[in-house]
Amino acid sequence: MSIIQRLKKLLTDTRPPEPDDLVKIRTYDTAGEAYVAKSLLAANGIPAMVSNEAEVYSPQIRTGIRLLIFYRDWDTATRLLENK
Repeated sequence: MSIIQRLKKLLTDTRPPEPDDLVKIRTYDTAGEAYVAKSLLAANGIPAMVSNEAEVYSPQIRTGIRLLIFYRDWDTATRLLENK
């Protein structure tokens, strides 16, 4: 398989996430907001991780502070974050 074929396969991989895959549930503008949400999830038994908190703040490439969880916790975490 050529490198182009491998890249195409990787880019079109649409498999659903596995329960232990880390997924982004929300994106925040500040690390403080992300840590408040992380604390809410932790208080309810859902492990979470803040990613990209030290990003370079450039308006052209800003991606935000990401809150990551395990896919298995998606439904519960979504409900908790919507009700906060």
